[in-house]
Amino acid sequence: MEQEFLGGYTAGWWAAAQKNRRLVRRYNTIDPEDLWGRYQLLCALLGRCDEKTLIEPPFYCDNGKNIRVGSNFYANYNLVILDSEAVTFGDRVVIGPNVTFCGASHPIHPESRFYEDHYPVLTGPITVGDDVWIGANVTVMMGVTIGSGSVIGAGSVVTRDVPPGCVAAGVPCRVLRQITEQDRHTW
Repeated sequence: MEQEFLGGYTAGWWAAAQKNRRLVRRYNTIDPEDLWGRYQLLCALLGRCDEKTLIEPPFYCDNGKNIRVGSNFYANYNLVILDSEAVTFGDRVVIGPNVTFCGASHPIHPESRFYEDHYPVLTGPITVGDDVWIGANVTVMMGVTIGSGSVIGAGSVVTRDVPPGCVAAGVPCRVLRQITEQDRHTW
């Protein structure tokens, strides 16, 4: 068993976290016109991305390798992903500014929150389908699936699954209605 240090973290976890933090820092300070350099850093940081992946800095994540993004992924400023477990995004996902995906949490009971000199972490995957738009200042909690084609309104806190093809919003986030042909815009 690996020796624990620094508040209960293992040496292997700590080394991986420091490597990730260095990549994140480089990504957040790279020349904004260096799109190829940004793409290369994302490839080193994330579990999966493609040449059309664009995440506006600043961007923060715990691990990086647990994040998988589909094609044509766009995230605006201040994206935070706590990826203790898999956080998976489908194709053509658009994310507004100041959005957080929390794939980690802590126990509710105070005596469970601190155990043998460390803070236990509860984890759960997050899945976002294809063609999803997530508005500004949204928080998505662990264990949630957002169905393809859905829209999450600004400021929502998503604690439960959202079915495909609907508009959902609020705190806590609730389905407001289905998306219909009346919502279609022609360009």
